[in-house]
Amino acid sequence: MDYIDQLRRLSIHADELGPESHSVAATEALAPRDRAIARFAALVAMGGTDASFSAAADEAARAQVSTRELVQVILGVATFVGMPRTVSAAQHLLVALELDVETFVPGSD
Repeated sequence: MDYIDQLRRLSIHADELGPESHSVAATEALAPRDRAIARFAALVAMGGTDASFSAAADEAARAQVSTRELVQVILGVATFVGMPRTVSAAQHLLVALELDVETFVPGSD
């Protein structure tokens, strides 16, 4: 089944998609870097725990996505997800990166 057929079936919630369409195998068409960025953006949008952000940050690092790029992802989706999710994602990423928000001094970057 090609991607256009998959998209059409997804749009009508077709039963014949099967569980394999929702699996990790379905994302293998994406490069690891693109997949890590997409998963991180989805996590920002949906919200998550420190553990899930830590796993996503680890996956991103393995895929050569920089911390700067992860911050840009958070900023890039902020308009769509709102400030509460944006702030939450930033806090979770700080924890995942083992950075201390208490030592942050505005204007020191």
